[in-house]
Amino acid sequence: MAFDAHVLEVMISTPGDTAEEVATVKDALHGWNADRAPGAQTILLPRFWKTDSVPQLSASGGQSVINSQLVDKADLVIALFDSRLGQETDSAVSGTAEEIERASAAGKPVHVYFSDEPIDRSKFDPDEFTRLEKFRTELQSKGLLGVYSGLTDLAYKVRSAVENDLTEMGLGSPSVVRKGEHAQPRVRVEKEREQYQDSKGKMKSRTHAKLVLENKSSSITAEGLVMNVGEQLQHSVIRQNDDPVDLPPLADLRWPLALSFGTPDQVTIELSWTENGEAQSLSQPVTL
Repeated sequence: MAFDAHVLEVMISTPGDTAEEVATVKDALHGWNADRAPGAQTILLPRFWKTDSVPQLSASGGQSVINSQLVDKADLVIALFDSRLGQETDSAVSGTAEEIERASAAGKPVHVYFSDEPIDRSKFDPDEFTRLEKFRTELQSKGLLGVYSGLTDLAYKVRSAVENDLTEMGLGSPSVVRKGEHAQPRVRVEKEREQYQDSKGKMKSRTHAKLVLENKSSSITAEGLVMNVGEQLQHSVIRQNDDPVDLPPLADLRWPLALSFGTPDQVTIELSWTENGEAQSLSQPVTL
């Protein structure tokens, strides 16, 4: 069904060593659209120079083309750094740095994230990393920087940043919040069967499982949400940490789940969070 919507251009600004991160951010924005666009009457349009710029000659160079085609038209900017700063331009230490500075000077929301993942030594350039660290130190004086510990963590943080921007813009909130509605954090297990060929050429199958934590409410954020999986699952859920998170409406988090012989068929997972300053909790049986 057709609906009227605000369309916001979200520029992904990054050097050339973050292909997986770019794909993750695009998926996160498309996921937000699938969950929230009709109710929020807002569509997020990812924009990235490799896929969304048009070849064009300019006396000022290629960066000026990207600036005019993408940076100046963007409504908000997501900037990502792994281990490289990128190629220097005429007016900045790198193209990504120039895009950050230009967008910020124009008053656009700019969210900058640095990878906290282990560095791939086969691709590590110490001189480039030194440049990146110097730029990071300089940037810290201009605002709050973010870090991501993995692709799942990055996807969640991007969605949270977008929710914050939309609130600041007066967009994204449902037109009607039903009286008495609450956050609805729930846990489920998602399984996917994969066919593969073993070393002898025989076709076999294996199952990949993920633990999914989602907020099924369409309007209420589960604030400071903590998921306690208990002793039976604590070594099976592959996640970086169990710090509290704010889970926006219709958002989800996913972690690989390593099920093994001896894992029970059902466990009880404890959830706790706050909404409107009041503590909430839930004990949920989950079938594995």
